[in-house]
Amino acid sequence: MSFIREMDTLPEPPPSYEQVIIQKLVACGLSARGLEVSYEDDLQSYEIIIRASANVAPEMFACIREASAGEIVTFDDQELRNSYYAFVEEALDPEMVASAEAELSKLGLLKGFPSRADFVSDTLFVEALEKHCGFQRGEAFHPLGDAFAIQLPPGILSDFQEFKDRYSCLFAAIKLASARGEGKFGFVGNSPAP
Repeated sequence: MSFIREMDTLPEPPPSYEQVIIQKLVACGLSARGLEVSYEDDLQSYEIIIRASANVAPEMFACIREASAGEIVTFDDQELRNSYYAFVEEALDPEMVASAEAELSKLGLLKGFPSRADFVSDTLFVEALEKHCGFQRGEAFHPLGDAFAIQLPPGILSDFQEFKDRYSCLFAAIKLASARGEGKFGFVGNSPAP
């Protein structure tokens, strides 16, 4: 008696994550020949490289942002890169404002939050932010070029709860002021401030 064994055909494997992103970008109107997606160990993320041959137009930026799913997007054209980053920053500003306002409200510090328009100089505005968050004038922010930087005191990170209690307002204030376009802020290490 002979048995004929019917071979099951294996289903096609699902597309890789990289292929899914490329498919989404092609659905945005980009040409696949100008796209490259790969995982970059040093970035701990996927990087999407969009070359000029992808035929990108600024009206595609919203779709690109959605299709990229939070991965790093790099354009080989500097002008397109700058335009895309400006688009993303502008799109994120309302989310950052809402998030920062929620944080400050939770801390009971949204009411009376300083507005840059109420001060004659950036320095006076920054001092008001410090005071609003329970710091002394000049204690938290130091001028650094055309920006203001926070210099954390040595050892503050050894007690996370103390750090959180002391700096939560300040970080929310930076986020809100930055999203509103009311100042430039940064961080410096534990060396003495300039």
